[in-house]
Amino acid sequence: MAEPQRPYTPDMLAERWGCSGETVRAMIRDGRLPAFRVGGRLLRVSAQTVKDFECGTIESAASRADMSSSGPTTRANADAIVLRRTRPGRPSGKRATSS
Repeated sequence: MAEPQRPYTPDMLAERWGCSGETVRAMIRDGRLPAFRVGGRLLRVSAQTVKDFECGTIESAASRADMSSSGPTTRANADAIVLRRTRPGRPSGKRATSS
């Protein structure tokens, strides 16, 4: 019988998905990615949850709302993490001067 896979940490998922650990933690906070706590502090995501998420079988109200952005959205795979372009920052008022 195969041994069950160990749960993932946010940093392990960040490496797997090519994003930051904070991005994964934000997905957990927003309810887009189900997780559980170990010892009251440490976040973990079960291997089955990761599989379901990557296959697109997990969809929350928050993820549906995120899909209706006004900016361009890029999807490498229809069942993958959605990456969006951020709004350009405001100019700081400092201008480069030429000598």
